This record gives sequence, C-alpha cells and structure tokens, in this order.
Amino acid sequence: MMRDLMISVAVAFSAIAAVWLFWPEAEPMPETSFHLTDGRILASSELRGRSVLINFWSVSCEVCLQDMPTLTRLHESLAAENFMVLAVAAAHDPPPAVISMVERLQPGYPVALDVHGEISAAFGGIETTPTSILVRPDGKISDTHRGPIDEMRIRATLLTF
Repeated sequence: MMRDLMISVAVAFSAIAAVWLFWPEAEPMPETSFHLTDGRILASSELRGRSVLINFWSVSCEVCLQDMPTLTRLHESLAAENFMVLAVAAAHDPPPAVISMVERLQPGYPVALDVHGEISAAFGGIETTPTSILVRPDGKISDTHRGPIDEMRIRATLLTF
C-alpha cells in the first residue's frame, strides 16, 4: 500500500517537473510601430508596464464589428488596472474605410492602420480576423485567440498577471 502511494507521488512529481521544464517560454511582443487613425504613432516599447489586448480586425468582418462594444467595455472598465485595448485594422482594408468605420462606431480605444502588413508580419503573419493577442505587463505574449472575444476569459487571464 505504502509502495503504491510512493510510486503515485513519484509519478505525479515527475509529471509536474516535466511540464515545468518543457513549458514553452512566453514570446516577447515584437518591436513595431502602430500608426493610429488619429495620426499618433505608438511604439510597442511604449506599451511595456501595462497589459494590452491587441485585436486584429477587418471592416468586412461581422464578428469583429460585434466585438467592438465588448472591447470598449474592457478598455474602459480596466483602464485603472493599467490595461488597454489596441486594435489593428487588416492590411487589405483601405485606410479611408477604416477611418470611416472608426468615426461611425467610436470604439473608445486606439485603432492602428496596417497598410503594408508590417504589424501583422511582426506578430507572425495574422491571417484570420478577429485574432486577439494578450500581452502581459512585462511585454511577453500571454495568449493568442482567434474568433469572438471571450470577455470572462480575458478578465480571468488578467488576474494571473
């Protein structure tokens, strides 16, 4: 009986150690510049020290447009916790269409143009919208998610930072 318990403890300890040793190191957010629709330029280095949800979206993506109120709520309700949402419009979206959509919907968080696809490329080539990347205050990528925003998942993940 004691032998079985010792074996079980050893197996559990070995499994935990293996997960800890081989868990992939979080990748740092790439160095890039975000050219915002309001004319400002925001360097990724300026985001260090805060949690950031980078949301890649498109003006032709219905799910993306439906996510905007949730993203606004997250951006506004968590601002005091040093959190922000930063949207990046897809490279295939013409800047006038993006600017028009931003003016019409007033998302309440900064929106960047990715005219030449440089931001997408810096993040490994974003091909699907919506794609959201959650960055920790230390500048490391915590999570990448494709599809609709899951507000509870984001809030729960932020509690671990």
